[in-house]
Amino acid sequence: MIQKENIYKNMLRLIKAPSVSGTEDEMTAAYTLRELLYEIPYFNEHRENVRLVPLKDDPLNRSIVTAYLELKPECKDTVILTGHFDVVDVEEYGHLKDIAYDVEEISKRICEMPLDEDSRKDFESGEWFFGRGTADMKFGHALCVELLRHYHEEKCLNGNILYVAVCGEETNSEGMLRAVPFFNELANEKGLKYKALLLTECYMMEDQANDYTRYIHYGASGKVMPMYFFVGEATHGGEPFLGIDPNLMSAEVYKKLHFNSEFCQQNYGETTPPPVCLKMQDLKNTYSVSTPLYTAAYYNIITTSLSPEKAMCKLTEIAKEAFASSLKFMDLKMDEYAAVAGSRPVSYKITPRVKTFGEIYNEVKSYYKGDLNEYLSQFAKKLAADKMEMQDICIMLVKKLYELYKDKGPIIIVSIIPPYYPDVYPDRDEEDASNLLRYVNEIIDYAKEKYGETLKLKDYYMGISDMCYTGLSTDMNFDKLFENLVGADMIYQLPKEELKKFKVPGIVLGGYGKDFHKHTERLNKNYNFNVLPDLYDTLIKKILK
Repeated sequence: MIQKENIYKNMLRLIKAPSVSGTEDEMTAAYTLRELLYEIPYFNEHRENVRLVPLKDDPLNRSIVTAYLELKPECKDTVILTGHFDVVDVEEYGHLKDIAYDVEEISKRICEMPLDEDSRKDFESGEWFFGRGTADMKFGHALCVELLRHYHEEKCLNGNILYVAVCGEETNSEGMLRAVPFFNELANEKGLKYKALLLTECYMMEDQANDYTRYIHYGASGKVMPMYFFVGEATHGGEPFLGIDPNLMSAEVYKKLHFNSEFCQQNYGETTPPPVCLKMQDLKNTYSVSTPLYTAAYYNIITTSLSPEKAMCKLTEIAKEAFASSLKFMDLKMDEYAAVAGSRPVSYKITPRVKTFGEIYNEVKSYYKGDLNEYLSQFAKKLAADKMEMQDICIMLVKKLYELYKDKGPIIIVSIIPPYYPDVYPDRDEEDASNLLRYVNEIIDYAKEKYGETLKLKDYYMGISDMCYTGLSTDMNFDKLFENLVGADMIYQLPKEELKKFKVPGIVLGGYGKDFHKHTERLNKNYNFNVLPDLYDTLIKKILK
């Protein structure tokens, strides 16, 4: 049977491995997971079934952890258990950050930090474990390891379990992007049929103090990040109309895209939030009495049914409108100046130009003497080695490409930057998806009858998750977006063809936790240790009858 004491011990060991995302310390959790797996007799005897699969060209030398529990070699039906083992840092724990990875100690002393009413209530109840990684999401891995041990001992499944623990989810999902090719490779190697993917990510609540419903999510919202690169015409501050400020063009794009509800989508009762600007900056590094030449800005767009092809068209149209608005604004300001000064200032005629990253790339490639992709790749990898953030590298890549572009002058270049998350919603009419939905509804009834717990199926997990990579929609044309994805196959490994091949219905069936990424992150004891393991066991047995 499933031993909750084992889950607890597994969790303590995993949380003590400080696997902060975007650092070499992520591998501490990978090694700890491997140790835990080797302690299961099956994997100690079949060590070849446990693998550390390295990420391609990763400056941090990270790996994902995979474990294949082959219970019925003659049966190829397989359930995937997965989740991420990286965590965010612990700076917000203040003077307690040195014990943030010690669940027992931090659970006693978290009251030394400021607590809101709900956090204090939970602390005083004694029914919650505090600490970094409790909810997000070391508990999920502790549960997975115990399930593997349980199924090895019980030998009660008519099928197999593939456990894959990924790194980098809190940054750019590099781990899951490496896992997808592995899923395909292993399926080809062993002839596997993936029946379902179960993601052990804790669910998110809008009203965590008053919502007592436990959620299971069937689909996953996606995310696209358009980046606009603006090239102006620099001019002396005393002659402001003899050029065009790229910040002006950026401001016009901001007015047209930020909070633009035309980008909101409604699907199965869920409405995505409007786009927001995540970063806006000019690239001027030193002081001088001249206007900037370059500006860049990127935006966050959550998706559930946004056509990539139509999105690129709409984003490009916004750039054209913004350029026209900028010139109209300048004309107005020159008229106002003329009314004050008595004469219209000297200016140059500026022709609006908007191009996509893919268009600029193809033009430069047509006359560049050498391997353009290799040149840009080496440039990007050098910046990555200097610890520059991926998004900033993408800005510098577009700048470098423009510097190679012969047709100089004011322009807006529209691109997409990593990370990219396609939204996913399994086809309810497909057999495995239909079966999974039926089984989920059965365990919802089971949880109510046996434990008095109210579970509810929601159609989209609105917090971005690795489930986004479980099946690209065949109805969407992704090529237009992919050709404008900056840094792809250089510093960002998006396995486009592998993603098209990997299709498996999935759900997010996670634990009950609160306050991800805060110092009050915590995990409920009763639901996670007394209820959820049984729900997982019951569901997996239904899938692998």
